[in-house]
Amino acid sequence: MNNYKACILAAGVGNRMGPVTDNINKALLPINFKATISRIIEKFDKNIEIVIALGHKGNTVRDYLALAHGDRKFTFVEVDNYIGPGTGPGYSLLKCKEKLQCPFVLFAVDTLVIEDIPEPYENWFGTAPVKETEKYCTVKIKNNLIYELNDKIKCDNKFAFIGLAGIKDYDIFFNALEKNSELIGGEIQVSNGFNSLIEQRLVPKSFTWFDAGTMESYIETNKSFSGGKSFDFSKGNEFLYFVEDKVIKYFANEDIVKKRYLRAKILGNLCPEIISVMGNFYSYKKIEGKVVYDSLDKQTTKDFLYWAQSNLWKDVKLDGQKKIEFKIACEKLYRDKTMDRLDLFYKKTGIVDGENKINGANIPTLSEMLKCIDWDDLTNGVSSGFHGDLQFDNVIVSIDPLSNLRKFKLIDWRHELGGLIEYGDRYYDLSKLYGGLTISYKLIKEGNFTFDMSGSNVYYNFIVGNDLIEAREEFELFVKEKGYNLSKIKLIRALIFLNMSPLHHEPFDLMLYFFGKMKLYYALKEMGRIK
Repeated sequence: MNNYKACILAAGVGNRMGPVTDNINKALLPINFKATISRIIEKFDKNIEIVIALGHKGNTVRDYLALAHGDRKFTFVEVDNYIGPGTGPGYSLLKCKEKLQCPFVLFAVDTLVIEDIPEPYENWFGTAPVKETEKYCTVKIKNNLIYELNDKIKCDNKFAFIGLAGIKDYDIFFNALEKNSELIGGEIQVSNGFNSLIEQRLVPKSFTWFDAGTMESYIETNKSFSGGKSFDFSKGNEFLYFVEDKVIKYFANEDIVKKRYLRAKILGNLCPEIISVMGNFYSYKKIEGKVVYDSLDKQTTKDFLYWAQSNLWKDVKLDGQKKIEFKIACEKLYRDKTMDRLDLFYKKTGIVDGENKINGANIPTLSEMLKCIDWDDLTNGVSSGFHGDLQFDNVIVSIDPLSNLRKFKLIDWRHELGGLIEYGDRYYDLSKLYGGLTISYKLIKEGNFTFDMSGSNVYYNFIVGNDLIEAREEFELFVKEKGYNLSKIKLIRALIFLNMSPLHHEPFDLMLYFFGKMKLYYALKEMGRIK
């Protein structure tokens, strides 16, 4: 049966997801680096037309699908009312009625299943076992047929509707949905239409169901699809997707996308060539090779550092006004950004700055230590052509088949340095790299850390492999050989950890803050600026 369509309901604001969906439609939240909607689309043959109901941040869905699935046939339906009473999946589906005058498969965008999707050669209803029936539309089953639906009430039913169904008798379904506008939970539900299909014959189909509709269930679904990795390292304002041979990046701030594109032009073959830019997204072809973390040893580290010295850290001479602008940009990066990020961290966590005992060491207040920084000296940067998130999870290494030498490609770069897109501060790059050689972000993503806090006492622990220790030793030898100031690098490294803290999820955000605080203390002590 090929004369059917699929319909994905993606209009809702995702209230159950919290602030993470403020800037993006929940259809685009990544599940192990693939958007939820991509995982649904890939369940269908490419010749199946997919009707998509759009509302909240619908433009982001359109742009993403154009980049990720440009070879697919989509029909978009704008849902005029998707917030408040009278909205809901039933309302969205009625808006799609004109485009669904044939059998179709209905898919809620926060539903994922493992099994193949049956064609709608009969009316079928996707089900899975649940405990709390009042949250769902549940079913009564006899002789493998559904004979009653109970929508969001407490009952003895064992199975719930999972937001996935096949609708053969579409005309009967839509007529019933239009006639019954009863609100359930303040919304028009699809159960109003499915009740009419019970009389025709509504067959339950059992699925392994993953619900990505709440923040808690989304995190658990992400873990399941990522092989059990136990910590979400993502940020709420940017996401990364892998679709076939493409890499797609999303930023809540569209201006970042535009500036990253311009920076990529300046950097040339040091980073991937951006092949497309749309709204909040850009894409490039996947780079062959491994991230350096996955092939880390002393020689790879040494090769990268000398490659960076030759290709990234070329001197850029600045005179007059440009020198002043660069100084101001460094002040924005190190001082102003730090103060802004700390304010964000305190608001987010409710933590109050004070004296702490961190892993047994007495550490003074952060405000006291920040006063001990010589900001004028710190913001005397060394201008270079690159500015980015330079750590080994963002560097791809491969072997040149002709020379048998290592090649490196940078897959993450900053869009600006305090408003400047032409150059960055070399000490920021060195400090970023040093930070990634202090904490293995790869191991953090796998959940290899612990954090505990009781009053002002803080304890954390994380795994550091021998490969990272040896790479850090190689880095420090390089810094000494090239005459860079390791004490300054350590100071900036501490500020970087503090800056990162509000951007990540608990408890990694807390660990970053207190780890950065302790590293700042020891950096200042080494410089003789604090006792």
